[in-house]
Amino acid sequence: HFEASLRPRTGQDREVAEYVLKNERASALMDRLRGLLTFLLPLYDDEGKPYLTVGIGCTGGRHRSVAVLDALAGELRARGREVNVTHRDVEKV
Repeated sequence: HFEASLRPRTGQDREVAEYVLKNERASALMDRLRGLLTFLLPLYDDEGKPYLTVGIGCTGGRHRSVAVLDALAGELRARGREVNVTHRDVEKV
């Protein structure tokens, strides 16, 4: 799906994030990522591993992956997890 008016913005903008996250596929992806992290994080904790790196990509790296990662990071922070986010391609044109 493509909305021309949102193209110059990024997934860090509320309007873009809302547009991305209301998509059925994005919602399904978020559900699967939640399940994966719910499974993995306790295992990492049990083994004393200090961090888990998660990479999420999309075609341009400015909209979908940014919105999904920021939403996921917010959920993890709300559960008391320390989260560091780097959007590698968000400034690419």
